[in-house]
Amino acid sequence: MSDDLRGFVKTVEELGELKRIDGADWDLEIGAVTELQKSVPNAPMLLFDNIKRYKEGYRIIANVFNTPRRFNVSLGLPLETKGLAQVKAWREKSKGGAKLIPPKELSTGPVKENIRVGKDINLFDFPVPKWHELDGGRYIGTGCLVIQEDPDEGWTNVGTYRVQAYDNDTATVHIVDGHHGDLIRKKYWAKGKGAPVAVVCGQDPLLWFVASCPLPWGTSEYDYAGFLRNKPVGVVKGEATGLPIPAAAEIVLEGELVPPGGETRVEGPFGEWEGYYAGKERPEPVFKVKAILHRNDPIILGAPPSVGPFDNGHGRHIMTSAELWDELDKQMMGIRGVWMPPEGRGQLMIVVSLKQMYAGHAQRAAMITAGWYGTAWMNRFIIIVDEDIDPSNIGEVLWALTTRCDPETAIDILRGGWGARSDPLLSPEKRRIDQIDLSKAIIYACKPFHWIKHFPPAVKSSPEFLEAMKKKFFEG
Repeated sequence: MSDDLRGFVKTVEELGELKRIDGADWDLEIGAVTELQKSVPNAPMLLFDNIKRYKEGYRIIANVFNTPRRFNVSLGLPLETKGLAQVKAWREKSKGGAKLIPPKELSTGPVKENIRVGKDINLFDFPVPKWHELDGGRYIGTGCLVIQEDPDEGWTNVGTYRVQAYDNDTATVHIVDGHHGDLIRKKYWAKGKGAPVAVVCGQDPLLWFVASCPLPWGTSEYDYAGFLRNKPVGVVKGEATGLPIPAAAEIVLEGELVPPGGETRVEGPFGEWEGYYAGKERPEPVFKVKAILHRNDPIILGAPPSVGPFDNGHGRHIMTSAELWDELDKQMMGIRGVWMPPEGRGQLMIVVSLKQMYAGHAQRAAMITAGWYGTAWMNRFIIIVDEDIDPSNIGEVLWALTTRCDPETAIDILRGGWGARSDPLLSPEKRRIDQIDLSKAIIYACKPFHWIKHFPPAVKSSPEFLEAMKKKFFEG
């Protein structure tokens, strides 16, 4: 587990999972190469250098968590775990709850090797990419942190919201209504003030992961990252905002979000996490940059959305699978595993494996999953499978789906679910009347309980016998 992005890059290179690419253009080429690699299994992390029209050393990293090993390196999990074993490892790590460790303020750090203010500020001194052809511009913040401080309660929020760059000192920060970052900025705006913000455009991937976690209001992501590292995150005070910023960050933009009624810029369009341009371009309050701090030879951490089958995003599906498993265990017996396939864009599809013990057992598991806070939002499919199915093995799940699910009797539909404006299936009519909801399919891809004892046995050897044969003939 590293303390900064450079330590992570070094570890990944030692594992043989880093590919260096020289000479790519910031204008679409870096995005296309990143996209191509997300369609290939076990693709390396990409480090772009000698970027066209930029000097050597101003770099971009992409495809950070696209293999289980890289996620494990960042989160401190056993290196070779994957799938359901990865979820189990996360459950073990978080057993007993998070023991929060506040950040430690340092007098200085590598992020202050270069401090730019006034006329020295220029966002385009960095190789800000245009990731996709339909993007509305260049995005310096995709795998980034957005740091804010609650003006009333004093706690620090670290979120992850996309950041579009426009000119030397002007950007926008796209924060969805109701998110913690939105609630905090509105507190400043209600006082007639600009909202202080620090945007970190390159950092330890652990902090990026934590910034995407749905922590309770008032809990700082810095404290949670301290728990995961088992030591405090080192921070320094920002030059223009005084906000705590990671001491070993690569690039930090400091400034403020102007209040409503002030200057705006048209933001987007930009691809959403579901893999579509579902949102439209719209005016956003500008983020006026007052200072830029950066290390020598800085690295931008890029994480553009795509539809590649091996795009694991920020790895949050591991954490949420583990938390749902914990929640199900609190309310019922028989749960054998939970998985949110990255191919299904995380929570859009959830697979739960259980040993059926009574009539309605599978339905209870499905209803808890459908209604639990961590999975209720933007969930479209819940699939219940038997205990002999590994929910993280998509081949086994499809086998169960095609051989144990009778579409006439084993699919239920829930309507009026918790949706999002980024949903590509949100019709023009629903958008017009602001009806932001969706339906859910509950699919029982498990043996019918009332005649489960008569269900034909699978053509499978017992797990114990297979394990014995594996040891005898393949591991001896």
